[in-house]
Amino acid sequence: MATISKVYERPSVRSLRGSAWLGVLLLAASCKQPASETKPLEAPPVRRQEAAGLAKPVSLEIYGYNYTDLAIDSFEVNGQGGGDLEVSSIDSGGGKGTCCVGLSPGTRFPVELTLRWTRERKRWCEKAVQLKGIGTANPWHLGVHFFPDGHIEAEVTEGYPDLKLKLDRVDAGRRKPTGNSVQDEQSARCRDGDDP
Repeated sequence: MATISKVYERPSVRSLRGSAWLGVLLLAASCKQPASETKPLEAPPVRRQEAAGLAKPVSLEIYGYNYTDLAIDSFEVNGQGGGDLEVSSIDSGGGKGTCCVGLSPGTRFPVELTLRWTRERKRWCEKAVQLKGIGTANPWHLGVHFFPDGHIEAEVTEGYPDLKLKLDRVDAGRRKPTGNSVQDEQSARCRDGDDP
């Protein structure tokens, strides 16, 4: 009986190189992902002036908006008078612009503003409000919005700040003919006196 022996040949260098290239190509093809998935996640852009602080001083004209049930006789931002605020209506804010709140070079955000207001000049309320940043290259106005639930928002704008709520009002001083209410006591520190 004859034995059959298998003869194994050593692969040539050329065939090894070809196999290696084929392996690399197959590996690369199996790892390929759509371009949208291969981009690294990027953080939202940070405004240079917010990250590094303001480069120059900014003076902002104050505009108040009163969406509560009763007029505000006087309000202040960091000790600067914002004037009186009628109840805002469907098409107008509560007061006119007054001068000014200043922000110094190097101011970093968010920055805390101190708001004070009175409704009848017998009781003053105070609350700290965060100004999150400046969303415009040309800051001119500081909008202060008094909401019915007692929270207050501050924003910096280039043009006049927009109304946040468009509500009916009965007259300049009140929103409802009866049953007006405000949330000052629940959302701020208030005390009696003519002027704090």
